Amino acid sequence: MYLQLSLLSLLSAFLLFQVQPMISKFILPWFGGSPGVWTTCMLFFQIVLFAGYAYAHLLTKLQRRTQFIVHGVLVIAALICLPISPSDSWKPAGDEDPVGRILLLLLGTVGLPYFVLSSTSPLSQVWFTRSLPGQQPWRLYALSNLGSLAALLTYPFIIEPTLDVTQQTWWWSGGFAVFALLSMYLSQRSSKIEPTVIEDVSAIHDERPPWWKRVLWVLLPALASVLLLATTNHVCQDVAVVPFMWVAPLSLYLITFIICFEHERWYVRSVWAFLAVVAILIAGLDKAIHANTEWDPTPNFLAEMAWCFGAMFFSCIVCHGELAKLKPGASRLTEFYLFMSGGGALGGLLVSLVAPRVFVTYLEWPLGLMAALLVAIAALVVALWGIQKRLIRGALVVLFVAHGVFALMKMSELTLKVDERIERVRNFYGAVNIDEDWDDGLENTYRTLTHGGIIHGMQNLGVANREEPVTYYGRDSGVGLCLASLKDQPEARVGIVGMGAGTTACYARKGQQWRFYEINPDISRLARKHFTYLADAENRGAKIETIIGDARLMLEREPDQRFDVLLLDAFSGDAIPVHLLTKEAFAIYRRHMKPDGIIVVHVTNSYLALAPVVEKLADHIGWKTTRVIADEDGDIDSTDYVMVTLNETHLATTPHHRPEDPEPLDVPLWTDKRHDLFQILMRD
Repeated sequence: MYLQLSLLSLLSAFLLFQVQPMISKFILPWFGGSPGVWTTCMLFFQIVLFAGYAYAHLLTKLQRRTQFIVHGVLVIAALICLPISPSDSWKPAGDEDPVGRILLLLLGTVGLPYFVLSSTSPLSQVWFTRSLPGQQPWRLYALSNLGSLAALLTYPFIIEPTLDVTQQTWWWSGGFAVFALLSMYLSQRSSKIEPTVIEDVSAIHDERPPWWKRVLWVLLPALASVLLLATTNHVCQDVAVVPFMWVAPLSLYLITFIICFEHERWYVRSVWAFLAVVAILIAGLDKAIHANTEWDPTPNFLAEMAWCFGAMFFSCIVCHGELAKLKPGASRLTEFYLFMSGGGALGGLLVSLVAPRVFVTYLEWPLGLMAALLVAIAALVVALWGIQKRLIRGALVVLFVAHGVFALMKMSELTLKVDERIERVRNFYGAVNIDEDWDDGLENTYRTLTHGGIIHGMQNLGVANREEPVTYYGRDSGVGLCLASLKDQPEARVGIVGMGAGTTACYARKGQQWRFYEINPDISRLARKHFTYLADAENRGAKIETIIGDARLMLEREPDQRFDVLLLDAFSGDAIPVHLLTKEAFAIYRRHMKPDGIIVVHVTNSYLALAPVVEKLADHIGWKTTRVIADEDGDIDSTDYVMVTLNETHLATTPHHRPEDPEPLDVPLWTDKRHDLFQILMRD
């Protein structure tokens, strides 16, 4: 029976963690491609995992025959829910709370199957102790984590490139059917095993854990969960909201469980705690290190990701290693898992629901690092306490504690300081702030709108220059040339996906109709409150409309707009909304364009070569492309735009620019169900 239980643990864990990136990717286009989609999904999965562990804990209190009947009915009910593909009826209208909608969608599609899967790990270990009394089940838990890791590693490298998301959900549903049969068979076999003397004696002699152990059973996994989600948010804000950016930290998180629970000898407290301290300090103080030494620990985004993931990994090793040292006897394992999963859910609640409502920036990342540093230093002190020589022991303890206090003070000073801004806002779609500075070089006062770490709008406040386009929208940029070509067309219609500060409205003229699509309602409010671009355009006689909601969903439902120019400029930080660059999205755009209209795509990006993707999409719809790459000049940033059009006049007057660095030549056509960012990742 051990082999069969091992297979059940592997299969259930594999399905449990395969469905997380799968269903998250499925619904990502429906909610604007925000990093908040993944953290909300993770919150749901952590809460259901806690519910599954609670169910397993309560189920084992029933008579064994009753356990089989109850669990069998639940498994059959979960089978009825298959397949798990969300129907289009779950698509949001665009004006509701995205968090609530996502949670309801997940509950209605994958909720019951996931609940059944989540209860399997503790139940299989209970069945193990029944069939092999006196044996420890913890290796079975490490085995289930190995199955989870296999699921996460195969998804971005095998499943995602091979199958589209609909095919993935059908494949997963078939795997769940196999799991259901095996689970019911083992549940039935377990119900027939009579209690043994060894089981009864074990239950009697497993002492009731003290309250402080139970508190640590919750707090240690809660901290690890906070670090997992905060790290994922931190990385996704500046790269892209894609499964790999979710899978990498989650895989490292699971590896820490495998290391700590497979065998006690793998967690060497002093070694892992020391590595955690080093990684946390480098990740949290990288800018201070570079400023005071010749070494730059984060010269590029790959190095920054490595240190962020490293700090999270070593911190989770310490949290889970200390947790493993506190595990109880086998008879209390469902209680232990219940508290542990409750801690994971608590961490998810703190990052997904509490932090966006309490913090105006992503303070949960540095706060999580500081809490992890405290835990790592405490673990080091405990390890050093075992040194026999008092003098050496005392000196080392004082040294590490003193350095720890100094590091915490430095991290607090550098990472928790929230600079004063004119206004700060944080919501589901990210953190935005409004700032105002005097630029000595340009001798002007500028007001800026920053999203994440990227400026997404700026205005020269001088009366003579406030209607002049700056940053990415200069007159020599691709979008500047397209919009300027409409100056003598009072009937022109323009669509802008992504409002920012409204800078593009500098090109609006009397009689023209400009339609801005903005998913973040706070952006629209801030653009009106702190910048004059939109009001100035209206004063010139242009008609300005603002549509709140995901642009693609709104355009999909609207009648044909007959745009002369449609600009795609919806970025969050340096992350890209992939769902706006797919075959299905461009079919929607083409419907809204005039025969000679121009789709302008802003492809400026630090990490991804997006131009080949757009060119492939243009070729698919039978349109031509040209490209304008403009250099930085004063308050004009360097930009890269690709124009998609059948307008021969525009193509003839706008020669195609070639990039200096080589780009991928054969990028597959992106679709909603299949797209691969690895192929366009810039390594330099």
